[in-house]
Amino acid sequence: MPHTGRDRGTLFGLSLSMQFMAAAAVVLCVSMAVLGSWVNHQITRSVLATSGSAAVGFLQAFVEPILRELDTHEELPPQVHEKLDALFAEGEPILTSFVTLKLWRADGTVLYVNKPKSLIGKQFASNDVARAASGEVVAEFEDMKSEESAHEQSLGLSLIEVYAPLRDASGNIIAVGEVYENATVLDQQLDVSEFRTWIFVCFTTVVMLAFLYLIVRRGNQLIERQRSALQQRFQETIALARTNQHLRVEADKARLDANAANEELISRIGLDLHDGPIQLLSLLMLRLGRLRRNDMSPDEQAVVTSIQKLTASVIRELRELSAGLVLPEISEIGLVEAIRHAAERHENLTGTTVEVDLGPLPSALSNALKICIYRIIQESLNNSFKHAGGQGQRVSARENKGRILLTISNSGEQIMETVEETGTSVRTKLGMHSIRNRVATFGGELNIKSDEQGTIVSVELPLVAPTPASDPLPISKADQDVSEQV
Repeated sequence: MPHTGRDRGTLFGLSLSMQFMAAAAVVLCVSMAVLGSWVNHQITRSVLATSGSAAVGFLQAFVEPILRELDTHEELPPQVHEKLDALFAEGEPILTSFVTLKLWRADGTVLYVNKPKSLIGKQFASNDVARAASGEVVAEFEDMKSEESAHEQSLGLSLIEVYAPLRDASGNIIAVGEVYENATVLDQQLDVSEFRTWIFVCFTTVVMLAFLYLIVRRGNQLIERQRSALQQRFQETIALARTNQHLRVEADKARLDANAANEELISRIGLDLHDGPIQLLSLLMLRLGRLRRNDMSPDEQAVVTSIQKLTASVIRELRELSAGLVLPEISEIGLVEAIRHAAERHENLTGTTVEVDLGPLPSALSNALKICIYRIIQESLNNSFKHAGGQGQRVSARENKGRILLTISNSGEQIMETVEETGTSVRTKLGMHSIRNRVATFGGELNIKSDEQGTIVSVELPLVAPTPASDPLPISKADQDVSEQV
């Protein structure tokens, strides 16, 4: 089934507006998802920064003073352990927020832990300890995957893990403190905040998509109206082109019919001249001969002789005109015979010689086209005789790729198109104008080349003359493609 213009403008059955909305929805949802994730991440970072500050304050206020009293921090003496354990004794308010305290050497060795005590003296590889030992505060939320945090993992609580450097009175880092802060309430608040953030993001996305849909829908309706108008204009243009082509073909047919009627009228005029004025003038010649008497004076005989000569001249001119106007029975002879007949008639009327060179020619041809070729040869040879004395007259014709190639030439010195404006010149120009009209009627091509060496008349005529179309012209493939694109 052929695709229509609407089919080419859709994808999976979706209109242009729905395609845009689908693409916009995907892009917008992805963008808002990234935005929501980023907002939640920023909230979590802010919470961690706040919690980290509290943990750092605890370490600096309660742990650093105890460590500053020591001379070495390779190991902590028992009294230091007792002081640190006292911070996490039963009933102390600090237990409500801080769960575990660990002290580390920079090499990852555990100096102190409130529980379990079995970790003291063990060494672990920890990037967080190394970062804190370089002076950085590290805060992480529920990132307990290492071996040293197995106890905290078993508590089932939401914890914030904070690493902070501990310094002596000179500002040198003497150890790293790690605190696990109870973040159960904070975790709940983060969940609520995250939920509200996603609700706001989804609501904003829906509102934006709604506005985009309204805008695109309005634009799509405008495009559809313009598409419909363009389609209508295109169909009107196609109909007008069909009408113009039909009228052009009808005009060509009318010209062919008019030419045939003109030829018939010309032949009738030639016959009427032969049967009317020529016969009357011939009768006048006989009567003038009977009027001549022996007893007439020389002057009277001279007058009669002059009248006879003038009448004979008129009869000769009329016979030439009649012979030129009357066509042979074109319908009963072929194209080859018609061309030879035109050349022989010209030879008989002018006493000149015409060389005829004929190549392959079709045996069946329309009478109108044969009449056209006959008249072209007749007019061209007449011009050749009048302006070049009939020197080197030659007619050649052949068929090539569905076209008749006709050439009439002479080798006279006088140029056909540049003679002075005499009566003969006017007739010549009318003859050439007639040739051009005949060639144009059949959709052919005419080329006249004239110089000091002679004149060449070249004519190309198609074998098939234009005919009217009986049915409406079909839409071409290119027009169909344009219609579908519109």
